[in-house]
Amino acid sequence: MTAVPARKADGYTYRDYLQFPDELRCEIMDGEIFDMTPAPTTGHQGLVVSLAVVLENHLRDRALPCRVFVSPVDVILSEKDVVQPDVVIVCDRSKIRRQGIFGPPDVVFEVLSPSTESKDRRKKKGLFERSGVREYFLANPEAEFVEKYTLTSTGYGIPLLYEGKETFNIEAIGLELTVQDLFPPYRYAEEQTVSPEA
Repeated sequence: MTAVPARKADGYTYRDYLQFPDELRCEIMDGEIFDMTPAPTTGHQGLVVSLAVVLENHLRDRALPCRVFVSPVDVILSEKDVVQPDVVIVCDRSKIRRQGIFGPPDVVFEVLSPSTESKDRRKKKGLFERSGVREYFLANPEAEFVEKYTLTSTGYGIPLLYEGKETFNIEAIGLELTVQDLFPPYRYAEEQTVSPEA
């Protein structure tokens, strides 16, 4: 495992980030490093795939200029803010470069996990709000709900919560989705402890 660099007095920048070893998966917010290990759960990744497929199909069917990207892809919001959201939609193609997305996406989805939920709800929400992300969604693969924040002239207001057969809109691309359709219909096998000899 690659050690996370020590805190830097004046904060880390995108230039510093580019010098980090490839095996170090992290994000920078306000110049502070946030480690991204361990790997996400299968439920988390299953939901990311479901979202990406639905969004990509919609954009193709409507011939919209927007693009969908899934993590890991760098989203550079400022010199000291480099994040890797789970799923993003970018409609201004001038922001899309070989190295990543430069500027705020139109839509961001973060799939919640116990190790990142606090960061997603606080640090990232504040960052996306300041940066101008129009719609910010939190999706919970365990409780199976979607929470939506919409940017207004005064920032993100009170979130709207959707679950079960309820539908929600992604206004930036004119798409309505039913919550339960995003979640896999299967359940996990019983947890098992695997011995080193197995």
